[in-house]
Amino acid sequence: MNDKILGFELEGGGRRIFAGFENVSMTLIFTKNPEGRERNLEVSLGANNLDVDESVEWLNKEIKLGDTLIFRVKEGEKPSPYFVKEKLRPYEEVFKNMSEEELLQMKLKQFLYLERKLKTKGLI
Repeated sequence: MNDKILGFELEGGGRRIFAGFENVSMTLIFTKNPEGRERNLEVSLGANNLDVDESVEWLNKEIKLGDTLIFRVKEGEKPSPYFVKEKLRPYEEVFKNMSEEELLQMKLKQFLYLERKLKTKGLI
């Protein structure tokens, strides 16, 4: 019997990560965000472990021009340590537990984000 799992190895920045589970949906995302967030270029590696209905993340970091990342399809015995993400709650549940002031702060933050996005695109 083969106890190995098919997964992905990501090597870069002095780190080597093996990501995978027996029954999994995985994501490797490269993001370039020109809208003034703290980090401009990012890479993230995460998955949904379908056997236990758990969302996990191995990597979420800034990358810079010239960084080298090597991506391999591999077999391994167990995944590298990962962070388990908190399950998302429905908006209605979140909103009912917020004070009026918190709701107004959230709406202002959303407005400022959308305003910045429209200015970036030259629409306002």
